[in-house]
Amino acid sequence: MNVFDLFLLATAAGLLFSKSLSHSIVLLGLEGMLLGAVEFFSGPPAWSTALIALATVAVKVTLIPGILWRLARSLPTNARTEQPLPLWAFAAALAAVLGTGHIIQMLEPSRLVLDVMAFFCALCTVWLGMVMVVARRHLLSQVTALVSIENGLMLVGVSLAGSLPGFIELGILADLAAAVTILAWMSHRIHAELRTTDVVALQSLKG
Repeated sequence: MNVFDLFLLATAAGLLFSKSLSHSIVLLGLEGMLLGAVEFFSGPPAWSTALIALATVAVKVTLIPGILWRLARSLPTNARTEQPLPLWAFAAALAAVLGTGHIIQMLEPSRLVLDVMAFFCALCTVWLGMVMVVARRHLLSQVTALVSIENGLMLVGVSLAGSLPGFIELGILADLAAAVTILAWMSHRIHAELRTTDVVALQSLKG
């Protein structure tokens, strides 16, 4: 399972470097596929485990990337790319990844973490997503970052508890699908009204 965890972390790092919305959405779908594999192998073979894995793939590989892809295709060509991240964002991402090792050392005596490698990859994915939320300027890029954070949090749960109750995971997937649908609709309306999806430009609307 650690192979899937490492690939998920590599995909999150790819999101950090990606400047194309299309590439980011593809990477987000790949994250969902890897998380589905982690969910499937997180426990003994059972119908419930397979159901959660299939639901994860359906929502995070098909539904959410499909919504974001369709919205991205509706934008003008010049609105489908992201501004390069500032240098401080890469420095913050590196510091977060290095700091994760210190967090694991602090938690090690408590034996709370069942899978250290999964926990490391999960926390790093969350930190990278938070850096993207702060540093990205495109609304859709921020939505992909939020979904990536949620993927990391799901992996945190798996690394701490082995697996989460099925009703919790299905509820989270339903909430995430609804939230992304609303955010995508809001992004479409904002671009239609203001002709921009740059959050820095939208700050001029305050007060």
